[in-house]
Amino acid sequence: MNKHLLPLFIGMAIFASSCKKDNIVQEAETPATNDIVVPTSFNWQTTRDVNFSIGISDSRFQNQIHVVAIYLTDPQSGATPISKGAATLISPFNAKLSIPAGINEVYVAKFAPDASTSVEKVSVTTTKVSVAMAAVNNSAKVSSTSVPNKVMATVDEPDCRNSQIFGGDINLRAGDVLCYNIYLTNPTIDLSATSGGTVKLNAPGRTITIVNYNHTNLKLFISEGTTVKFNNAVEIKNGEAIVNDGTIMVNDLSVTGTLVNNGTITSTGSVLNLIGTASVLTNNGTLNALNATMNVAGLVTNNSALNVKAATFNANSGLNNYCNFSVNNDLAVNTTNVNNYKLINVKGNTNISSGGGMSMNSLSMFQTANLVTMDGVIIGRGVFYSLFKVTGNVDDKVGNNNGVFRGSVQYCGTKDPDVNANNKKHFELSATKGCSLSIPKDDCNPLGGGAAVVTDSDGDGVSDLLDDYPGDKSKAFNNYSVNYDAGGSTIAFEDNWPKKGDFDLNDIVLNYKHLIVTNKDNIVVRVEGEWNLLATGGEFQNGAGVQFPLPKGDATNFVASNNLIPEAGQDSLVVILFRNGRTEQATWNTKSTEPASPAKKYTFAFDVTNGPTLVSMGAGGYNPFIWNNSPGYGRGYETHLQGKKATNLVDSKLFNTLDDKSTTNNKTYSTATQQPWAIEIPQASFAYPLEAQDISKTYLKFGSWASSGGSKDVDWYSNTNTGYRDVTKIFTGAK
Repeated sequence: MNKHLLPLFIGMAIFASSCKKDNIVQEAETPATNDIVVPTSFNWQTTRDVNFSIGISDSRFQNQIHVVAIYLTDPQSGATPISKGAATLISPFNAKLSIPAGINEVYVAKFAPDASTSVEKVSVTTTKVSVAMAAVNNSAKVSSTSVPNKVMATVDEPDCRNSQIFGGDINLRAGDVLCYNIYLTNPTIDLSATSGGTVKLNAPGRTITIVNYNHTNLKLFISEGTTVKFNNAVEIKNGEAIVNDGTIMVNDLSVTGTLVNNGTITSTGSVLNLIGTASVLTNNGTLNALNATMNVAGLVTNNSALNVKAATFNANSGLNNYCNFSVNNDLAVNTTNVNNYKLINVKGNTNISSGGGMSMNSLSMFQTANLVTMDGVIIGRGVFYSLFKVTGNVDDKVGNNNGVFRGSVQYCGTKDPDVNANNKKHFELSATKGCSLSIPKDDCNPLGGGAAVVTDSDGDGVSDLLDDYPGDKSKAFNNYSVNYDAGGSTIAFEDNWPKKGDFDLNDIVLNYKHLIVTNKDNIVVRVEGEWNLLATGGEFQNGAGVQFPLPKGDATNFVASNNLIPEAGQDSLVVILFRNGRTEQATWNTKSTEPASPAKKYTFAFDVTNGPTLVSMGAGGYNPFIWNNSPGYGRGYETHLQGKKATNLVDSKLFNTLDDKSTTNNKTYSTATQQPWAIEIPQASFAYPLEAQDISKTYLKFGSWASSGGSKDVDWYSNTNTGYRDVTKIFTGAK
C-alpha cells in the first residue's frame, strides 16, 4: 500500500466506524464459518439421537400388550406421536429417536388393554431415557394431558337457618336471605325481590307455582325434591343466579347471569337464550328444551344430559361438553370455543362457519345427520382418536369449503370431502378418513362408534384403536423422522470435498421425511421415504443418495419414483436419488438474478425382512450424501455429514488430502478446524443462503451456536427476531 495514502485510509476507516458502528460490532460477533473455533467434540448436529426404554409397572393385565406413544408436544394439543410401540411387564418398549436439540422434555403415554391411559412428562437431558409407566398418572410428572376438571359455575348456597318463613307470598327486601319451607301443600305464590336478596325454596315432594316473578339481583336456590313451576317466561338477569337441585318447569328461559342445574329443568317454550358473553349455563343434571332454539352468546358447560330442538353458538361463545348434548334439529357453530369430551348428537343439519370450529378430545364423538357447511377446523386432541361422523347427506359444497380435519380425529361420512372441484386439502397431520374407529358406549354416549375398544381384528395383540394397521397382522405402529408432519428436515451440502468451499451450504439442498413401520414386537417391517431437491447451487454435476443401516438383501418389494433402484456394489442398502443435479434443475435456485426451478420429488418404499429393532435402526435421516460426478472427479468423491461413514464406493485415498482431516481428527468429513461439509436442520422450509453468502454471515447466531458446542442459540435457524439473520443474504427467489 502507498504510505502517502495511509492517513486517507485511516481517516476513512474512522469515519466508517463512526457511521457504521453497529455493522462492525455485528462483524465481530459473526466470524466467517472458517474462523469459528468449536470444541473438538462438537459434531454440528441440530438434532440428537435419544434411546428410550419405556417399561410397564401396571400389573392389572399380566403380560398383555400395552401400547406406548412418545410425543414432542402435549398430546392434548392434537399432536401426533413420533413413535409408538408395544410393551409388557417383561419387555419394555425400546426406541432410538431423533430429537431436535432445543427439546428437553417429551410426553410419554401408556395405553392399557382396556384403553385406560396414563401420561407423563419426561425430562430429556441425556441420550438415554428410562421410564416405568404405572396404571395411573403420577401427578408430579403428568402435564395437562389428562382431561381437565369440568368447568362448573359455583354460587354459594345461603345458610338461612335463622331466617325461615312458612307459606305465603315472598317479598324480599334488599339483602334479605331466607328459606321458604312448605311441607303439606302445593302453594301458588308471587315472588318479589326488586332490591335483591337470596331465597331458598324448600318443598320436598311438593310443587310451588310462581305466578308473578319480579326480581333484580336475586339469587334463587331450589332444594332437592322440590318442584318449581313458573307460569311465565323466566329471565335470569345480569348478576343474578338460579341454582336448581330439584325440578324446574318453565316456558321460555333467558340467561344473562348464571344458571346451574343439578336436577331437572323442562322448558316448553321456543326460547333458550344465553345473552351476553358473561352469561353462564352449567348443567349437571337433565335439561330438556325440546321446542327451543338455544341461542348462545356466553358459556355452556354440560356435564350430564342437555337436549334442545336447535342450537346456535355465536362468535365468542363457548361449549364444554363432558357428557351428552343432543340437538334434535340443526346446529350452527360460529365459534372455535367448542370443546367436546364425550358426545354431541345432531339429528338434523350441522353448519360450521369460517369462524367456527371444534376440539374433539380423546374418544369423543360428534354425530350429525347432515353436514351442510364445513368452513372451520375440527381438531382432534389427545392420545386417543375421536370420531366425527355424518350418517346422512354431505352437501356438495362441503368439498369446496375451507374446512379442515386436523390431528387425532377420524372423519366417517357418506361422502369424501376431498372429492371436489378445487382440489382442496381437508385433512392435516394425523387426521384420517374411514369408519373403523371404535368408540365405547357408556351412560354419556349411548351411540358409540364401531365395535368394542378391545377389538383386535388382525389378532396381533394390539387393539384396533391403537393399531395403525388393524387389518394387517404384520404391521402395527408408525414411527416418524424429525418434523415429519410439518414436511421433514433439510440437509445442505458443500460440494468441494476434500477441499473447503465457501460455506454457503447451498450446492445441494434436500429435504426429507421417513416413515418407519414396526410390528407388535417393535421390529422394523417397512420404510417409506420422500426426498425433495430444493437447490443445486453450483456447476458440478452432483449426485445424491441415502444409505440405510440395513443389509441390501433385506430390502424387498422396492418401489420408487423416477426409476430409483438400490445401488449396485454396496453391501448395505443405498438408494440413489439422482446422478446429476444439473439435469434435475435448470437453474441453481441460489441466485436472485435468475428464475427459480421447481423442487423435484423422489419417493421410495420397501419392506424389510429379518428387520432390526426400532432401537437398533432408529427413525432418522440415516446417512444422506452427495458425490461429485463431474469429469475429473467421480463416484468416489462422496460428501457426508460430519462423523458419518462413507459407503463402499468412496475413494478412501481422498481422506486426509487437501482440507480434509478425517484421519487426523478421528472424525470423518472434518477440516483442521473441525468445520463440516454438510449440516442437517430439523425444518422443511429452511431458508438457505444466496450464492456465495457464508452461512455464518447470513444466520448471525450460527457462530455462537457452533463455538458453544451447540449449547447456545439452538434456534439459530428458526428464530426470526432481530439480530438472528440477515434477510438480504437469504435466497427467496428471483427479484
